[in-house]
Amino acid sequence: MNILWIGYGKMGEPMAARVAAAGHAVQVSDTSRERCDAARANDLEAVAITPQSAGRADVIVTSLPNDAAALQLLASADGALSNVRAGALLIETSTISASASASIAKAAQARGIGYVRGPVSGSVAAAANGALTTFLSGAHDAIEQARPIVGAYASNLVVVGDAEQARTMKLAINLMVTTLVESLCEAYTLCTKGGIEAGTALEAIAASAIGSPHLRYKADALQRRDFTPTFTVAQMRKDLQLISQGARELSVPMLPGAVVEQLMVATEASGFGDEDYLACVKVIAGLAGLAA
Repeated sequence: MNILWIGYGKMGEPMAARVAAAGHAVQVSDTSRERCDAARANDLEAVAITPQSAGRADVIVTSLPNDAAALQLLASADGALSNVRAGALLIETSTISASASASIAKAAQARGIGYVRGPVSGSVAAAANGALTTFLSGAHDAIEQARPIVGAYASNLVVVGDAEQARTMKLAINLMVTTLVESLCEAYTLCTKGGIEAGTALEAIAASAIGSPHLRYKADALQRRDFTPTFTVAQMRKDLQLISQGARELSVPMLPGAVVEQLMVATEASGFGDEDYLACVKVIAGLAGLAA
């Protein structure tokens, strides 16, 4: 199967590698020359998005940073889909809004292209091991067509609906992830200011009923003051804005979510935008009168 993979970033790279290893012919396109060079170094062909490269693809998989990039590429009159043949399949893996995705769906339908919404959840390491979770929505036949490709990088495929439900599901998961980490940072600050040794406090939190693999992972990074990004403050701020947008459209109140969104705005404004979103602990500490 000929696959055009658009977006060879931190997650796109290991995901594309898994699909290629599964025996599919993968061509990569990215706006960054550096990322195209990385694809070539990994023995993948890097191509520009042309009528020829788009036209010969059986499947297009996209991994893009935001709504604007997705809409420009996939919903504009001169975008990539304008040269994709009818009967091809689009698998869109980005974290974007339901409204942007609906615009892409209209463009795909007009071209006779199958459309699967497939945002993913998990780390770069999980992607490299084929152990991501992906939330899928779209027409049944399109999802079945996508399974062999998606199954190369995801071990847990959850079908949630036939339209934009996968977008909502991914944002709901990210809402829970970020509020969990924010509460960890608040609890950690409360404990340390209350005289509990940092390591002891984090050990107790991780061993408690609230403990989970993700919480323990973040607690360990917090103890080491390791803010190497797995997901940056800027990325999480973007996702929280999408969550707020989606919640408003559905008339669902976001209470802790709204507070955490503002915390991420403050953390990015404080110069920590490129650090892991765990860096919000620095802002919380500052508000508590502690050294960041």
